[in-house]
Amino acid sequence: MKDKIEKIVSELSASIQVGELELYDIVQNTPSMILTMENTFEELKATVSEYEFPTRQEEITFFKETKPKAFSKLIYLRKIYYLEVNRPVSNYTTIRTYLEKEHNQINDFCNKNTEFIQYYRSGQNCFDEVYFLRGRHEIDLNLESFYFERDPKFSTNFDFKVAKLLANDMLAAYLNCELSKLKYQEENGYQIDDELPLAKWTDKKTALGEIIYGIHEEKSINAGMIEIKALATIFGRIFKVDLSDIYHIFLEIRSRKTNRTEYLSRLIKALNRRMDEADSR
Repeated sequence: MKDKIEKIVSELSASIQVGELELYDIVQNTPSMILTMENTFEELKATVSEYEFPTRQEEITFFKETKPKAFSKLIYLRKIYYLEVNRPVSNYTTIRTYLEKEHNQINDFCNKNTEFIQYYRSGQNCFDEVYFLRGRHEIDLNLESFYFERDPKFSTNFDFKVAKLLANDMLAAYLNCELSKLKYQEENGYQIDDELPLAKWTDKKTALGEIIYGIHEEKSINAGMIEIKALATIFGRIFKVDLSDIYHIFLEIRSRKTNRTEYLSRLIKALNRRMDEADSR
């Protein structure tokens, strides 16, 4: 049973990582990720509900660290999905107010749970048996959780609160990024309608692969301190193209018999032609 729990958690973590890398469009791609995670949590719930941990410490570790870390991703994805679905298409002031309202809700959560947050973030453990063991009723079970989180066989007094705290950390970072982007657009005279311009890659994926690997090898972004998969994800999101198979794309480029940098060569010729034409005017 222990091996099964570890297998479910491992597969869940792996699917979350893959899903995040392939998250090109929050509104379109997030629902399938949420559904997959909810189904996995249902399986995890069925398994853990019938399991007696060998020691109290193992149970505490699961409900203090393992489960909240994974569950926080589900909370976060659900939140940003509904945030984007309901985002107003209006002026900058309206959008900024909308995003700041979410920030205020995070602050409210922190203010209501100050003592517990200090306890958790400082790494204390003196009350862990009260907070993270099942069947402890010194504190009422948290009722702000999801429906399948309310089963006392799968929940403790505070594991959901930890997950909510971790999700809020991610959400705050997301909101800060969106607000910074909004401020930049406003200060530089962008129109609201220009926020998501049509920019779809219309050449071969191998062509984009040449650019990505060239940039990565040249260490042109973050001085090279970025994974190729992450770099492919960035380009994929910008140009609305699935680059989850970036390693396969590289193998396809490598397997070429002649001119393996076919697209980069075309770019060089095109740019030189453009400059020659400009010189001759």
